[in-house]
Amino acid sequence: MDTSSTKEITDSALDQALLLADLTEAAAPDHAVRLLLKEVLQGLTDRGWPHAQIQSGPRVVSAEENYGLLGYDPSEVTLGSAHTRWVDEFSLLRTQTTSQIPAALQRAAKVRQAGETILLAAPGITFRRDSRDRWHCAEPHQMDIWVLGDPELATHDHLLRLVGDILKSAVPDKSWIYSDSPHHYTEGGIEVNVLNDGAAVEVLECGRIARSLLERLKIDPVLHGGLALGMGLDRLTMLRKGIPDIRLLRDQNERVQAQMHDLNPWTAVSRLPSIARDISLAIAPGLSEEVLTERMLLAAGDCSDWIEEMEIKGRWQCSELPVQAIERLGLLPGQENVLLRVVLRDCSRSITTAEANALYARIQAALHEGAPGAGYRMDQPDA
Repeated sequence: MDTSSTKEITDSALDQALLLADLTEAAAPDHAVRLLLKEVLQGLTDRGWPHAQIQSGPRVVSAEENYGLLGYDPSEVTLGSAHTRWVDEFSLLRTQTTSQIPAALQRAAKVRQAGETILLAAPGITFRRDSRDRWHCAEPHQMDIWVLGDPELATHDHLLRLVGDILKSAVPDKSWIYSDSPHHYTEGGIEVNVLNDGAAVEVLECGRIARSLLERLKIDPVLHGGLALGMGLDRLTMLRKGIPDIRLLRDQNERVQAQMHDLNPWTAVSRLPSIARDISLAIAPGLSEEVLTERMLLAAGDCSDWIEEMEIKGRWQCSELPVQAIERLGLLPGQENVLLRVVLRDCSRSITTAEANALYARIQAALHEGAPGAGYRMDQPDA
């Protein structure tokens, strides 16, 4: 698989990713994310599905495991550095727990007897270059549920039963809807959204295991078939408890942490005022929101948890700007001007004006690519 156009992460970024706690793993006490996945698996068993065979694997996987075996085309944007954290030319921080499934399916197919059904569960942390808002983070937790059986198992009705049984355990008091959503390794794929106060929140995608995937894995589709499903554990935990912001799952404030070891309803911790600032930058054209978000979080360092949201408010080519703006920005030939709205809010204390100004200045300095010394100053209160 050709990954020559990718950009590799730094050694320090890799070390940080490898040290980050996986909230699906056993702890003392267990995190709410793990408690929820355990309830889901127990609920499936109680409703007649096979006992789950838990799959685990390394955080760094090969491109073949994460993409190739699952049917991704190497030219797809998903493979680009804008969305994937490449470690080297051939390996990456896994973007999906589905990377553990191909080998597990092959093992299951070798031992499965006619009429037998095997349920594989692969929970764990994943790594993205993603946008930042209350539902998104760069290290989401997922769980894949794949059910391998006779070909007759692969029906739409069985798929909807699996979805319904999972959501009865995860979010028993909420309704859900679905729509068609094609996937690389399924047939009849759907996206499932839970209705939360009238708003649809995507929580999982699923489908029938594609014949093409089975053939690629040397599994006989005449003898085997089944269902494939991947769910977002962070969002389901938030919906179950009523948690308003994904950052709270890792917040170290004692009042927050005290509520992260059960599935009881969330009790609001004081929501302190936010600080919003627009940052005007000169950058290379076409940089995605995901790339800009990752650069911003790296620049913020230990203060990255303060960043509640980042939004691109506008983009302008050099020809669209007045001369004074070009000069002040230090816009170089071929660059564009992008305006970012960055919202800061700490979950447990007020951020001072001086702290906010200092962080905005660090972000501006790290992201600005215009002429040295140019650009709008972000370290002044009236900037």
